[in-house]
Amino acid sequence: MSDDDHLLQTELSRRTLLKYSMASLAGYTFGCAQSPPTTKAQSVRASPASAQKCKQSSTPPLFCIAYIDPDIPSQANQEPMVARYPLALVPQDRRRNHALWRDRIKTLNPCIIMLGYQLVIDETTVPGPGHDRLRLAKESWCIYPNGHVPRIPPKSFRVYDPRKVEWQDAFLDACRITLESYPYDGLFLDDCTVFDIAHPSPTVRAEMREGLQATLLRLRKEFPNTILVGNASENWKGLNGELNEGRPEQMLKEIAPYSGHVLPAMDLYHTILDKPSDVERVRREMALAHSQGAYYSAAVDMQHVLWFDVFDKVMAMHK
Repeated sequence: MSDDDHLLQTELSRRTLLKYSMASLAGYTFGCAQSPPTTKAQSVRASPASAQKCKQSSTPPLFCIAYIDPDIPSQANQEPMVARYPLALVPQDRRRNHALWRDRIKTLNPCIIMLGYQLVIDETTVPGPGHDRLRLAKESWCIYPNGHVPRIPPKSFRVYDPRKVEWQDAFLDACRITLESYPYDGLFLDDCTVFDIAHPSPTVRAEMREGLQATLLRLRKEFPNTILVGNASENWKGLNGELNEGRPEQMLKEIAPYSGHVLPAMDLYHTILDKPSDVERVRREMALAHSQGAYYSAAVDMQHVLWFDVFDKVMAMHK
């Protein structure tokens, strides 16, 4: 077996229920040493919250999506795996076990950058203080001229009209509350977009985008040094970056620099794998993402974090 082939073998346990999610503490070697910045993703400096806990001049361009409930047995005990990453997207749930889960990850890796999950444009049942505030917006749903209220699959949730002052106030409050609920380094703004289904009129959808853009700029003005990343294909001014989930054909367009892109740039690309053994796809799409200065992640689902040996090579470049 060649060295390259060996690097592409996954470190997945084959004998436990958590074979796609657990890692041994003995294999945990993440370091906080400084290294010179190279790409725009690698030259990210920590936010004030991160700077206090870890002095580092660059961040390896890897991240994980860890929408984990530590109270569910099949998702438990993944803290060592999450802690291997320089950047993690985590739930905003503030129940005690969730806060302790985040604390354990930070103990293992004081350098980790955590972005709290905050939904933007559609209703949600996801727990959390920010979502609780957003749920108080009752009169801001998108409505067609004929009275139809559009819903997005698969859960048939309604979507907000970002032109509505009620939604704007609720969203800004939600972000404030989430950021106050735990020492996150920033927010991951999911569904940060205006869906085509929101309204049949392109003119109205354009007005909605203007409303969302204005609200994001207000958020940025209030939190000038906080990392804000959106799950979007639009080039929103005021964000540090955007997440592309499994759309490699659109990667070059979606994560390219643009006017209004806030520094440090933090664009993300996530590969949605059919199976964790597809390391050739991981190699291919990671190379493309890194060539564009984006952070890279890969997983089969959002509840089980994977680590690939090829990631060790990326980490080693920053030690």
